[in-house]
Amino acid sequence: MTACEISPFTVRTERSGTRFVATCQGEMDMTNCNLFFAAVLPGIADTVTDHVSVDLAEVTFLSAGGLRTLLLLLCAAHHNGKSFTVHHTQPQVRRVLDLFGFTTFKAGLVWEATMSPPGRHN
Repeated sequence: MTACEISPFTVRTERSGTRFVATCQGEMDMTNCNLFFAAVLPGIADTVTDHVSVDLAEVTFLSAGGLRTLLLLLCAAHHNGKSFTVHHTQPQVRRVLDLFGFTTFKAGLVWEATMSPPGRHN
């Protein structure tokens, strides 16, 4: 039995008006980051959506690969003019986000979006 079989990872997505929510469960690691990315990207690309939210309440582990995927999705959302939030994190997942500066990085994107000259997007 592999670790993936012991703690499978799932992503459930839902659209409600202009909001797209991805609810994750299990361990987010390099074996399932592509699944996570593929599940959330349509919400970012959707022209009706203006807010993308990732619920990590039931995520028990976040690897560097999971963090990288969150950052890629955050950048994609920013580039497409969408707000992006991660919420309901368990303490061990929140610690990983804090240790690697996820909150600081996100604040930097917000600063750039609000303080850059109009029409400038990287």
